[in-house]
Amino acid sequence: MSTQRTRNSARDIQSGNIRQVEETEIVYTSGVEIKIMIAVIFLLAFGLVMIFSASSFNCSISADCNYDPAFYFKKQLINITVGLLGLVAAMCIPYKLFNYKKIPWLIYFASIGFILLLRTGLGKSSHGATRWLNLFGIQVQVADITKVCMIIFMAHFISKNWKVIHNAKIIWTLWALVAVQAGMILFISSNLSSALILLMMVFFLTMIVSSNMKPHFIMIGVGLVGLTLLIVWLKRTMPLPSELENYPYQIQRFFGWLDPERYASGIGYQPIQSLYAIGSGGLLGKGLGNGTQKLSNIPEAQNDMIFSIICEELGLVGVIILFIMFGYLLYQMFVIVRESRNLYGSVVVIGVMLHIILQIIVNVCVAVNFFPNTGVSLPFISYGGTALLFTLIEIGLVLGIRRQQVRRRYSRLK
Repeated sequence: MSTQRTRNSARDIQSGNIRQVEETEIVYTSGVEIKIMIAVIFLLAFGLVMIFSASSFNCSISADCNYDPAFYFKKQLINITVGLLGLVAAMCIPYKLFNYKKIPWLIYFASIGFILLLRTGLGKSSHGATRWLNLFGIQVQVADITKVCMIIFMAHFISKNWKVIHNAKIIWTLWALVAVQAGMILFISSNLSSALILLMMVFFLTMIVSSNMKPHFIMIGVGLVGLTLLIVWLKRTMPLPSELENYPYQIQRFFGWLDPERYASGIGYQPIQSLYAIGSGGLLGKGLGNGTQKLSNIPEAQNDMIFSIICEELGLVGVIILFIMFGYLLYQMFVIVRESRNLYGSVVVIGVMLHIILQIIVNVCVAVNFFPNTGVSLPFISYGGTALLFTLIEIGLVLGIRRQQVRRRYSRLK
C-alpha cells in the first residue's frame, strides 16, 4: 500500500510540475485584442473618409443616390454597424464548436448548398454574372460565405490530419476539396477572382503547415506553364475592339490587361484611368477631396478601384500609412498564432491572415494593372456590405480564439 501511494504521489507531483511548467511557458502578450480592434477601427474610419471623398460628387448629381453627397457614406456606416455586430457574435461563439465532430463537414456542404442556390430563383444576376443571393430581402454574395466556410473547414482538416499532414496524398486531398468549391464558384457564379483566392489560400496554408514542398513545387510549375501558355495564346489572338464580344467576359479582361491602350474605349478604360490617378498623386497627393479621376473617369470609384483614389489624393505617404496599419493588424494576429496552444485555432487565424493578405495584394495589383481586373475589394476600405460583414466576422473569430484561450489559462491559474 505504501509503495502504491508513493507511486501515486510521484505521479501527482510530476503532473503538477508539468502543468506548472506549461502554465509558466504560456505568457500571453497583453492587450492584443484591443490593438486589433484599434487597427480595425482605424481602417474602417479611413475607408469611410475615402468612400465619401470618392463618391460625394457623383452622388450629388445622381437621382439614384437622391442627390445626397453622403449616400454611400451613410450606407457604409450601416454596413459597419452590422459588421461589428457580426464580429461580436462570432467572438462569443466557442471556437472549438466549429471543430466539433461532423460540424466542419456540415459547414463544407452548406457552402456547396449556398452556391447551388444561385441556380434557383434566389440568385440575382448583375453584369452578366449571378453572384448574389436574395435572402429575406438582403443581398448576399455567396463567394464571401464560401471563403469563411473554407477557412473553418481547412483548419479542421489540417488539425485532424496533423500527424500525416506531410503526406502528399493528404495535401492533394485538401487541395481537391477546396478546388471543388472554387470550381463551383467559377462556373456557377463566373467569379474568377474568388476562385483564385480560394485556391491560393489553401496552397499557401499547406505550404506553411507542411514540410513537404514537392506537391507545391509541382503546382507552381504547372501554374507557371499554364500562365505562360495562356499569355502566348492571348497575344497571338488579340482581337480588334469590335471583336471582343465574341469572347467570354473573363477572357476580355485578360485582353484588356495585356494591352489596355488597344481597348482604351472599352475593357482597357478603367485600368488606364487608374494608372493616371496613381501616377498623378506623387509623394503627398493632390489633397483629400481634390482628386479628379473620380469625377467621371473611374466609374464607381468607391468600390474596387478606391486604392487609385487614395494614391491620387493622399499620395505615397497616405499609402504608406495605410499599409503600416494593415501590417500592424496582421502582426497582432501573428502574435495570436505564436502564442496559441491550440492547433485548430492557430490555423483558423492563419487562414484569416492569408485571406486579408491575398485580398490586399490582388486589389493593389489590379489597380496598378499588374493583374487583370478581377473585382476584388480592398479589405475594410472599399464600399460593400457582404464583403465587409464577413471580413469582420473573420476578425471576430480571431478575437474569440484569443479571448477564450487567455480566459481558459487564467481560470486554470485561479
